[in-house]
Amino acid sequence: MKQLKLLLSMASICMLLLTTNALATNQVVKLSIENMTCKMCDITVRKAFEKVDGVTEATVDYETKTAQVTFNPEKTTVTKIEEASTMAGYPAKLIIE
Repeated sequence: MKQLKLLLSMASICMLLLTTNALATNQVVKLSIENMTCKMCDITVRKAFEKVDGVTEATVDYETKTAQVTFNPEKTTVTKIEEASTMAGYPAKLIIE
């Protein structure tokens, strides 16, 4: 019985470490977005980002013509994220701060 409890405790710790590690690997980038002419454009751009495997969150600001994208770099790249927006008609470029 003690061995079973120990095994379950170790499994729980391993799951916690894996979950923490997965969350820690996400990256956030800020992009400038071209060709946005109305409030509907930001919805189109956001949806394009969200279709990229590995993107976990995307927010687009029409007023500043920028986007903030959170993604897992093990599943996608900044280049693929930029391409998704560009293919939707809104060229995106990484903002280096």
